[in-house]
Amino acid sequence: MARPMPLTDEHVRAHYDGLAFGEFCYSDERAGYYPLVEEFIGMIGPESRVCDIGCGTGFWLDVMTNRGVREDQLLGVDLAPANVRRAQERGHRAQCGSVLNLEFPAGTFDFTFCAGVIHHTPDPRAALAELVRVTRPGGYIYLAVYNKWHPYFWLVHKATAPLRALHWKGWKRVSEASYRVWTLAVQPISYAVYGRRLDEKTCRALFMDQVLTPYAHLSSRREVARDVSRAGAEMVKSAYALRSLMIVALLKVRPNE
Repeated sequence: MARPMPLTDEHVRAHYDGLAFGEFCYSDERAGYYPLVEEFIGMIGPESRVCDIGCGTGFWLDVMTNRGVREDQLLGVDLAPANVRRAQERGHRAQCGSVLNLEFPAGTFDFTFCAGVIHHTPDPRAALAELVRVTRPGGYIYLAVYNKWHPYFWLVHKATAPLRALHWKGWKRVSEASYRVWTLAVQPISYAVYGRRLDEKTCRALFMDQVLTPYAHLSSRREVARDVSRAGAEMVKSAYALRSLMIVALLKVRPNE
């Protein structure tokens, strides 16, 4: 029997377990494409408790420690066990967990970082509510999500829905053949935008992350602000990142009423 389109967090876990980007995305210059990151890190004090939800193999944990945040202040959480192991091998504290059901008491962290994660879950609003819950009142959240109005996602994610459905029904040969077409299409774009080609590891990771991913919810700045308010926080600042592919926002959790 054909497997249905994934509907659970477990499908996301299986898809992303061990998926890692190459040097193209893991050089330090990547941080420069994300506005408000330096401002967020600059507010972290010597006693602040900081968590990176969806830490992957530890890129943003590296960024924070390179900018003076101590390892004992930081904790990484990721859905995929292989990513957690790689983050630990790089010297970070990290553990498995889902942004939809974080196993921390309310108000555990002073600063919560979550970039490129909640839009890959079955329920981004529930994920956002969890980020707010585990951040103390008055604490800050750095959030990054896909931009609804960027044509890239309509070409890459929306238009490839039939391919994705076949992939998740078990037609892996079709998706593998499509990857060869993907490389021919995406490399010229990468060269035009960033002035260089993607390494093979990054090219395949992007295909998995943006074409075959079980979920890739898109949001506008207005929708992000609305959902943030409903979750119990306020949007302090927002901006576009990665040539407007992403929306980034600095959020502040409202005091308990």
